[in-house]
Amino acid sequence: MSVRGGKKIWLVALMVFVAVFLFTFLTAKFKNNIDVEAANLANFDPGYIISDYQMGNYNSMSEAEIWNFLKQKGNCNDTRIWQTGNNLGYLSESAPYSWHVSDGHYVCLADENFSGESAAHIIWQAAQDYRINPQVLIVLLQKEQGLITDSFPNSVQYRSATGYGCPDTAACSSRYYGFKNQVRNAAALFRTVLDGGWTNYPLGNNYIQYNPNSGCGGSWVNVRSLATSALYRYTPYQPNASALAAGYGAGDSCGAYGNRNFYSYFEDWFGGITDEELWYKMETPRYLTTNIETKYYNPSTSSYTNETISSSMIAYYSTKTVVKDGRMCLRTEQDEKNKINRCVLYDELTVVDWSWGSMETPRYMKSGLSSEVIDLTTRRKVANTREYEYYDSRVGLPNGDMCLRIKGQSGNNCVLYSSLKEANYEISKMQEPRYLVATRSEAKVWDPVKNIQVGTINGDKIFYNKKINLPNGGGMCLMVSGSSKYACVKYEDLGETWVEMERPREMVMNRQSYKVNALDLSTSYDITLVVGMRRMFVRKRFMRDNNWCLQTEYDADRGTDYCIRYNELSEI
Repeated sequence: MSVRGGKKIWLVALMVFVAVFLFTFLTAKFKNNIDVEAANLANFDPGYIISDYQMGNYNSMSEAEIWNFLKQKGNCNDTRIWQTGNNLGYLSESAPYSWHVSDGHYVCLADENFSGESAAHIIWQAAQDYRINPQVLIVLLQKEQGLITDSFPNSVQYRSATGYGCPDTAACSSRYYGFKNQVRNAAALFRTVLDGGWTNYPLGNNYIQYNPNSGCGGSWVNVRSLATSALYRYTPYQPNASALAAGYGAGDSCGAYGNRNFYSYFEDWFGGITDEELWYKMETPRYLTTNIETKYYNPSTSSYTNETISSSMIAYYSTKTVVKDGRMCLRTEQDEKNKINRCVLYDELTVVDWSWGSMETPRYMKSGLSSEVIDLTTRRKVANTREYEYYDSRVGLPNGDMCLRIKGQSGNNCVLYSSLKEANYEISKMQEPRYLVATRSEAKVWDPVKNIQVGTINGDKIFYNKKINLPNGGGMCLMVSGSSKYACVKYEDLGETWVEMERPREMVMNRQSYKVNALDLSTSYDITLVVGMRRMFVRKRFMRDNNWCLQTEYDADRGTDYCIRYNELSEI
């Protein structure tokens, strides 16, 4: 039987009532004056308050372990009531501000009875039925009503134990009154969000206020776990700087404390937020594709979420876990970075059959510092790149990048486009600008970057004054004077031609030598040229060994290709 206490108890009840029914964002300074050493709130991340694995780890505690924990944290048996000798009877949840007293002591949560069920059993059963970590429910009971450590809990706290149906801007709904009703409804809400159901703060960027008062502002938060999303659906505010600086205490008037206190109690009581027990690095991270239309899998609950994945979705998978029935489940690199605990069952994945396409503009590209040839499936390096490579095929990647394949190669080895630069060949002046003639009819004019023909030249003499060194030992490409950028003729397709000397003159041999053929550089041993011999020279030609060769008037008149090297002659 429950009865009201005397005047003194009534005053205490009023004080408790006021404290309990402040907005759920208020700080937890509970009646038993237990000093709690605050967790390290410097590590608080508003986008990742708890992992999906931990919220869904419903076997973290047995019913006996829950009861022992509640018994350890509650110390009602050490607190005598003010009116000794009165047994106030069992708690009646229909009578507000009533207490349960037995043998002169208040009865704490661990020993309370709710229609024949203990609090530990109700918590454990809700955890099992909704696959929610009982530690989460315990922390929820503490941060909402202080019930875990309260040394004289009352009926109002029990009837709204988890704050379910108690908005910050209105009174609690009687529809959800009752300890068991509260615990199970809270567990059901968390399960709904973990399974991909509706939430007002879904994964990704959300603007989250610091306080119900919109004038207090807020910030954009990247919510990276469904469990964190569930906490914001339950308590839709994040702590501001003053709330974080206050530990378990109160900050300024814009502070909100519900999610801060959840983090702190979970950190202090259960070791903090982690999902390390769940995920392991794959020995060979790689691209895989779904072989059927499927859904993401939640390893914490051993069930599919509501998020549909189309068949043939390509993603790079980097971590793995083993789910309850022993199957392997792989998580994408993107979800790993964002700490999202969802995966795709391995038997629903297969190796990617990459669809290669021709580049619209095949061309040379210049390698950067991070350029390397990779195996596209594993993204591991298989070879180095040269300074310039010619690429002619490509494939699109899920992250929007492309991988380019070097001409002549097959398979899935390629270079990431993001690591390459467009080729900008250095154009330099020729040391000896001069006329040259094509050695074949209609020699090709090339764009060396795109490696395509852009024109032809015939056998006429053309004046060349600039050059481009072709990549990877490809020789030189000479540019016609006044030509557009990169239009050039490969030097191997050009031949030197005789040029009239600006000042025809007589010169003398400075050593014994022989005439050479300017075309093939062969030596004619028919005539020995002795030191001091004088000849009249009228034409010259630049030979492929980068030397000028002067032709005598005699050989010019006869149309031969013989000449004498300039370095074997001296001026008179």
